[in-house]
Amino acid sequence: MIRLESLSKSYPDGDLFSNVNIFLKRGMRAGLVGPNGSGKTTLLRIMLGKETPDSGGVQKDKAITIGYLAQDIVAGSDQSILEEVLAAYPEVREIEGKMLTLSHAIAADPENLALVNKLGEAQNRFEALGGWTLEEKAKKILGGLGFSDDKFIEPMDVFSGGWRMRVALASILLQEPDILFLDEPTNHLDLEATIWLESFLAEWKGGMVMISHDREFLDRSINHILEIDLKRVTLYHGNYSTYIEDKALRMEQHQNAYRNQQKQIKDTERFIERFRYKNTKATQVQSRVKMLEKMEKIEAPTEDNRSVNMILPQPSRPPLNVASCRNVTKHYGDIEVFNDMELVIERGQKIGLVGHNGAGKSTLLKMLAGVESVTSGTVRIGGNVDRAYYAQHQLETLDPNDTVFESIQKVSPGWSETEMRTYLGSFMFTGDEIEKYIKVLSGGEKARVAMARMLVEPSHLLLLDEPTNHLDMVTRNVVETALKQFTGSIICISHDRHFLNNVTNLTIEVGGGGIRTFEGNYEYYEWKKREEKSAEPIETKVKSESKGKSDYKERKKVRNRLAWIEKRFKSIENELESQRAITQNPANGDKYELLQDAMDVMNQLELEYLELMEEQERLSSGKP
Repeated sequence: MIRLESLSKSYPDGDLFSNVNIFLKRGMRAGLVGPNGSGKTTLLRIMLGKETPDSGGVQKDKAITIGYLAQDIVAGSDQSILEEVLAAYPEVREIEGKMLTLSHAIAADPENLALVNKLGEAQNRFEALGGWTLEEKAKKILGGLGFSDDKFIEPMDVFSGGWRMRVALASILLQEPDILFLDEPTNHLDLEATIWLESFLAEWKGGMVMISHDREFLDRSINHILEIDLKRVTLYHGNYSTYIEDKALRMEQHQNAYRNQQKQIKDTERFIERFRYKNTKATQVQSRVKMLEKMEKIEAPTEDNRSVNMILPQPSRPPLNVASCRNVTKHYGDIEVFNDMELVIERGQKIGLVGHNGAGKSTLLKMLAGVESVTSGTVRIGGNVDRAYYAQHQLETLDPNDTVFESIQKVSPGWSETEMRTYLGSFMFTGDEIEKYIKVLSGGEKARVAMARMLVEPSHLLLLDEPTNHLDMVTRNVVETALKQFTGSIICISHDRHFLNNVTNLTIEVGGGGIRTFEGNYEYYEWKKREEKSAEPIETKVKSESKGKSDYKERKKVRNRLAWIEKRFKSIENELESQRAITQNPANGDKYELLQDAMDVMNQLELEYLELMEEQERLSSGKP
């Protein structure tokens, strides 16, 4: 569908990428990844035609349709959100109006065949455009993205920027374009909507290019990785986890190739220097000089090791009970969020709050932070317990005219400049970066400033609402590590399941006016919910056991297929082991083509393995 041919792009401070040759076919769902500043958004905009490359071009199939979700906040309007989504199909709305007018006209003049024929033509076109099911599809997509039925008729104007982004996304998904371009689509979604979207995208039959820093989301929704690194763009088969494994192998190969080339260059330079002035060697010297001039230099391997540590101030030992909610009831008018809710937060607990949109997760966090009052009951914070609250709106409260240094200085009176620089360094602001103005920072940099301001004073209880939003993968890793090592208690809301699995040790499901506690991280919570869902009533099991011969044949067919899949698994594992032996053999270190062929075979085998795993899971669960 889209072909990038000899594409290059640079800015005054250096090259972004050069000589990019990539072909994106229908059905390829690619996650666009790379370090900060590598050019991800630039490449996305070039593919969209919103930015021009320095050289090369982008070839697209004729009549290709494109859907694009940018990070810009969507403007409001007085139309309902359902009307906004359906506006993606103006012809359908126009024909619907025409059909209504013709119906009224026929009612007044039923013998008019010309009107009847026109209505028939309009109905045929309406059906061809999917008009009869369009509104139902729009409602299904809006529901998946977190909108309740009663919200469909509310005007766009009443919703916040984040919710408007969801409406824009729903409009794009409804159009079913040939290729989707999504720039951080989960930034404004809660966990439930993120899971719905990844399931939707996993079944997407068209093409897709998506920038995302949520590795779980990437793992479950894409089948290729488009990586920008070392000024090159490389296409990998498989999801993000597969890419990480392949990347490690390719990095090792790149390091070997770089070392070999550097040795060749030094040997050649020594030869030139040694025989430069010998007439008998003039031809060989000139030959080697030309060879060096024409040699395509391999970039030195680089890794982003700049952000190795984030050091959080550690609190003193708090009492066992850090905070508690006793008989807490919370109402917003007629809407009941909590009813006689009980909760005790203990020392060392790191809690992830989960639940559907509107269940009360943010409300609970705000009540514990003291920024939201209860309707009845009490919220108690333990004696001498300090708490800190991080919410996304804190990014908006930063003074845009402050420098990073000044922003932290305002909340750390009495600190020396050395203490300030050391502290900011632990949040990955070093050197001249601390003199940057807040207004020129990226979303991720602002998030780090807001977090640094919140944590100036050691806190026993951290209350975090989407702390990893806007952060790239490197920074997310650093924040995760810092919070894992934090000795205080944490309660957080996050749609990043990798973050929840790595940081939390307790999961609280919010909903139905109360809470339910699960003694483990999000992965444990998912397992328990699946286990509960699969526990059928005894009557259902008895009925299923008494099914007829046709069901028996179908079950036998499924069993045979599952047995074949198990055999194929073993065969794939043996083949993978054989190819892996080639890549791990030191004797093959400089045989790039052999290693590349082995990696390609491994990629295909792993892709087949994943597809068979999905089929096995589907057949085992009884899904069609």
